[in-house]
Amino acid sequence: IYDEYGQLQNGTMADYVTPMMSEMPDIHVGHVQTPTSESELGAKGAGESGTGAAPGVMMNAVNNAIKPLTDGRVTEQPITPEVVLKALGKI
Repeated sequence: IYDEYGQLQNGTMADYVTPMMSEMPDIHVGHVQTPTSESELGAKGAGESGTGAAPGVMMNAVNNAIKPLTDGRVTEQPITPEVVLKALGKI
C-alpha cells in the first residue's frame, strides 16, 4: 500500500495489518481429482514443501540460543534434551 506521495506504507511486518475474517472475501474451493500412477494410493502431495525447512530452522534456533554458553553446536536430529546437553558439554 502506497500513500499519495508514493511512500510504501506497509514495508515491514510491523506495519502490515492482517485482514480480519470479516474483511476477507468468501472462498469457494473446488476439488478436481486427477489420480497418479506414481504412488500406491494414487495420491499426490498438496503442501508438504512448506514444512521442509522446519527441522533446520529449529536446529538454528537452538544453536543461536546456546551460542553465548558454549562453542558446541547441535548437529543431529531429533533435538532431544540429551543432544542439547551434549552440545553444552554437560554430558
